[in-house]
Amino acid sequence: MEVTFVRRRGSRDRVYVTRADGTSTGWEFPSYGEGLPHDLCHLVVEDVLGLSEGFWGLVEQHVDVGLVDDQPTLLRDGKPLVDQPGVDFSRLTRAEEAVALLASPPVAVEDAGKLAVARQGSSAPRAPSEEVARQLGFGLPASATPDAIATVAERLRELGKRWRALADGGAITLSYSANR
Repeated sequence: MEVTFVRRRGSRDRVYVTRADGTSTGWEFPSYGEGLPHDLCHLVVEDVLGLSEGFWGLVEQHVDVGLVDDQPTLLRDGKPLVDQPGVDFSRLTRAEEAVALLASPPVAVEDAGKLAVARQGSSAPRAPSEEVARQLGFGLPASATPDAIATVAERLRELGKRWRALADGGAITLSYSANR
């Protein structure tokens, strides 16, 4: 599958997908400004960790993204996936957990007198905090070896530099294979 993320400064960014079988889909998403698009982070994490049935595995299986009640929603045959019987979201949940732990910007807590203020820290990817994972009840798959985590961090760092340098209408195209 080939996935192209298009940066459109001042408006919604866009993703174009061509699946392995030649079908295509695409959607707009709110800009993350200088930060990498969430779906791009998903692609890197799922690809490196071999999570073939996460978000991008669903897209490869003809699940589309659309707006329902102004909310991004996974759709199959034009109907929300959550309304379809027998759909197992456990692997998507595991992929979301891995992205949250490996690709989200760190949050720093600062003491501001009587208040503790949370602020977004550096946008550089970092190794997951075991404490944060424990507090959230999240876990990483067995494929998240130290080498894999380092690969995710390096790829996201490099893609972050490329994304920030893109002019309006510039794009990053990546490949993803659900069949590992």
